[in-house]
Amino acid sequence: MNYMFELSGEHPDLPIWEAEALLTCTGKAKLLRRDYNLAVFSSGAEASDFQGRIAMSHFLSEHLDSIEVKDLVPFFDNLDLANAESVAVKVKIAEPMKGKYDPVELTKMIGEVVSENAKINLDHPAVKFRVIVGEKAHIGKEIVEIDRTQYEKRKNRFLPFNSPISIHPRLARALINMTANSRNCRILDPFCGTGTLLIESALMGMDVHGSDLSEKMIEGSRTNLKQLGLTADLKKLDVAEISKFNKKFDCIVTDPPYGRSSSTNNEPIEELYSRALKSFARNLTENGRVGIIVPDQKVLDFEDGFKIIRNASVRAHRSLVRNFIVLEKV
Repeated sequence: MNYMFELSGEHPDLPIWEAEALLTCTGKAKLLRRDYNLAVFSSGAEASDFQGRIAMSHFLSEHLDSIEVKDLVPFFDNLDLANAESVAVKVKIAEPMKGKYDPVELTKMIGEVVSENAKINLDHPAVKFRVIVGEKAHIGKEIVEIDRTQYEKRKNRFLPFNSPISIHPRLARALINMTANSRNCRILDPFCGTGTLLIESALMGMDVHGSDLSEKMIEGSRTNLKQLGLTADLKKLDVAEISKFNKKFDCIVTDPPYGRSSSTNNEPIEELYSRALKSFARNLTENGRVGIIVPDQKVLDFEDGFKIIRNASVRAHRSLVRNFIVLEKV
């Protein structure tokens, strides 16, 4: 099937990387089109396998065609709607094209031809078509609207144990999705902190493990997981001791300390990260992956058996840039 992702646009790369990664967890994916905040992929993946995991898109649709705007009315006039109980059409104009096309007028024109073959129901249609106008007019049959409000509700400040430096659940979910190499992978966060990455992993049904040098953080993560009806295998361990889980992990996803002496137990950040990468390499499966957030790519030693798969900078606020890096064991 060809899938049309309406990307969130909050970052130039993360949304499309997440979409591609979700599809490749269950097969191959090929990017067919990219047009502003829209991406079309060909994939054998079933939508039911990944649609509930999406964090950085607004809508997922079955892609029907990409055509010239002038051909929209003929397309819908020739569309077989015999089995559709009711239909709605939503037209959206990409930001750079606003002013060039009128979404109301286009919707009216399409609606007139659609209404000749099917009942129009704007509130609860059986079938909803989405038309996204960019360089081309991209037509999709909506599969699901992504509930992005869920991530706002899970912000760390709304949980019993919180910290002002915790990452947003939506970004945590995206990093996990970009790192995971299978749908039900065994995952570890060895600097679990308040548990944001553990929570998002558990909500996706993964085999979740977490560790931290601080007993306070372990108990805090446990409290936050319990608040949401979730569980994880948690242990108080130094990052060099994660072999005590007695398991190999498919992926390690983590947001380690950024260098404050209190958070690194007075260990220089370069030494901590070096020890961490060596430990990760020992405890990952073959071709296992690491998704890690660092203040500067230079703190990572990429000669420790890893290659970079993805690398993107995200500005958290004026003085903090977080680098989202995905590594693969080689």
